[in-house]
Amino acid sequence: MKKVFLYAMAALSMLAVSCKEKGADVDIDWSKVTVDGFYVAGPATGFGNDIKPECVMAAGYNEDTKALRDGMYEKYIVLEGGKDFYLLYNDGGKKSMYGADLKEFVTPEEEAYKDNPPSVLKGELIIGEKAPAMKVEKTGLYHIVLDINKTGDLPKPLIVLLDASKFGVRGAMNDWGFTESAAPAAFSNSGTSFVFKDQNMPVNGEYKFATGNYWKVTLDDAGKVKAETSLAEGMTINGGNIKVALGGGKYDLTLNFKLSSGSFDKSFNYSETLTEASAMPENLYMIGQDFGNWNWESSDVVEMIPVNGKAGHFWTIRYIEKYTEETGSDGPYKTHGFKFSSEKGWDKSFASPGTSVGEEALYNDGGNNYVKESGVYMIYVDLQNGKLCVEKAQVYGIGEAFGGWDQAKAEYKFVEENKKLVGTALVTVDGKTPENDPKCLRIYAESSIKVSDWWTREFIILDGQIAYRGNGGDQPRIGINAGQKIFLDFNAGTGVIQ
Repeated sequence: MKKVFLYAMAALSMLAVSCKEKGADVDIDWSKVTVDGFYVAGPATGFGNDIKPECVMAAGYNEDTKALRDGMYEKYIVLEGGKDFYLLYNDGGKKSMYGADLKEFVTPEEEAYKDNPPSVLKGELIIGEKAPAMKVEKTGLYHIVLDINKTGDLPKPLIVLLDASKFGVRGAMNDWGFTESAAPAAFSNSGTSFVFKDQNMPVNGEYKFATGNYWKVTLDDAGKVKAETSLAEGMTINGGNIKVALGGGKYDLTLNFKLSSGSFDKSFNYSETLTEASAMPENLYMIGQDFGNWNWESSDVVEMIPVNGKAGHFWTIRYIEKYTEETGSDGPYKTHGFKFSSEKGWDKSFASPGTSVGEEALYNDGGNNYVKESGVYMIYVDLQNGKLCVEKAQVYGIGEAFGGWDQAKAEYKFVEENKKLVGTALVTVDGKTPENDPKCLRIYAESSIKVSDWWTREFIILDGQIAYRGNGGDQPRIGINAGQKIFLDFNAGTGVIQ
């Protein structure tokens, strides 16, 4: 899942704007302005006053509506500090010059993401030969977003300029935080690269490239127009997460920019280099008397769930019967034992990778694990740090369907009933739009030895089955009505909403 991050706008120390009336000093060859739409032009582009087709802006994607917006345009482009740039517009042969008096753009306090605010300038678009030119103080890569208010739902046409010189990655390598690249050797429209060394990724680990430590920027006061600031799969701005292709381990990631016409994917590409393969296994299995009857060929052997983005961390929830002492033909033995292996075989099997946490519930004897009391248990194996935790399962709902986003809140906890876990939706208004309604079903499992946020152990119900997020991205959203109960049978793998 990408996590939802808020954003902030703050004072800009690195950007400055000057205005100058355009007139006869600008020598524009309007015959080169042939494609409908906006061009970024002027000396700051590195092309002087020449009009280049690769400077045509792309259709704008409104992150608020998740769709292209008529009259909205976007462009990533390197601008040279201290030099003028302006916009040229062609609409069926009608050609105009645009500029703006850009000012620092600061969002309301309640929307601020204070840790790393973006650098943003905003201004009203001005048309004609007298339109003021724009200028940045420092050379860098900039994301230009404008809206000419073609649909008439904004107070005025506007332009926003985002400093995109600090690209980062967010994903499995940093719990969807933000890791900034090394500073590019130079900024050039003919080629600029952002390099991320030693990014530790699990198998199928997911990530995106992002401009600054924020997901989007709201252009207008009403919040109708929002610019996406991340690059997804295929270098699009509205695609899925990128998945590493070569397994778990340390990666060097490189994001390359070269100015091109058309959509963003034409200007960006990336590469992955696996520099050190992970020593952590990609899979972990649990076998036992009640989980395959000690037969690796059985379909009842448990394939444990990877913790999202954490190589070597696995979990599962199962109802486990307490052990009893029995006597067989070979002597005394204990029932209902279980153990683990990174492959379906005995060569790499183990009871614990090291320290066992939760001794009040767990008993180890003869290379197998047992529990002292029957119940629904959370089993978490941390191979990276050599820990095993077996404890009574603590499963919680989260989000507006359960009353809020506080974690491990007692009111949101599922209770054990007849070998199952049962929770109740507390939402007072039904969740009717599963794709984006915050009242949709969100569930996760807690652990005493967790090393990551709640969503890394998230799961939902799809078509009557418990569907685990694992190392995947955001799951589909499932609407839930006020007061409905959720029944989870982890041994059967089923979930019911009533």
